[in-house]
Amino acid sequence: MLLKTVTQSLFALIVLSGIIFQNALAHTVIEPPQVTEGKSSNNHVVITHGCGDEAVIGQSVVIPDGNSSTIVANGAPYAGSLSDFLQNWGNVITFVQDRSVFSEQDRKVDANGNTIGFWFGGGRTVASYARGHIPFVSGAILFVPESCAKVVRFTFAVADICKITSINNMSEENSVNFWTPAVGSKYDGTPGGHAYDFPAFFTVNRDLETNPLPESCGAGQQITVKPSAAQVDRDMPIILNGTQVWPQP
Repeated sequence: MLLKTVTQSLFALIVLSGIIFQNALAHTVIEPPQVTEGKSSNNHVVITHGCGDEAVIGQSVVIPDGNSSTIVANGAPYAGSLSDFLQNWGNVITFVQDRSVFSEQDRKVDANGNTIGFWFGGGRTVASYARGHIPFVSGAILFVPESCAKVVRFTFAVADICKITSINNMSEENSVNFWTPAVGSKYDGTPGGHAYDFPAFFTVNRDLETNPLPESCGAGQQITVKPSAAQVDRDMPIILNGTQVWPQP
């Protein structure tokens, strides 16, 4: 009887673990999710599923610009600049032109011409049960040697689009999946939804061999960078030839 009970408990644990694992894999992510300071990397924003049974027809990505962003250091709000930790954020993300998934694409830039996002769409679709890889390149990101930053984690805001609607008619059941931080933007998604406040993360690790922490830093700082609500609202829409095509105005 005891053996049967233990066996049933283990089976339940395995099933539960499998469900959790599958759910974790079901979220749109960045691969590889981490890069090392000073090294460039070929990355992808990975579309992992559609909107219910609806295929994904496009994707929009917003990358923290580092200027209006919210910064947290070891769990506490940081009022300073991202440049206190990184030497060159703002000009290290490169848009990759690739029509293997979608036929149309373009980057989003700030006033200085830095890539702060990109979008892909049109032509083919990504079936609801399939994966799609949207490429970008991260250049050699450099930490400020005097800083105590050990890890900087960037929060990307991503929308996987299944139907083109107005923002008021969006449904996370059949028209869009939001993988965005809950920062108070129009694209936060629905509280309690399956992906609410579940953005895609891109982490940069300090190269402690070539750029060790100052002795006064102890274990170092974990830095998190999120786009502001104003940036997400400004940069999430898809603009094609000067016209906003998603969401519908």
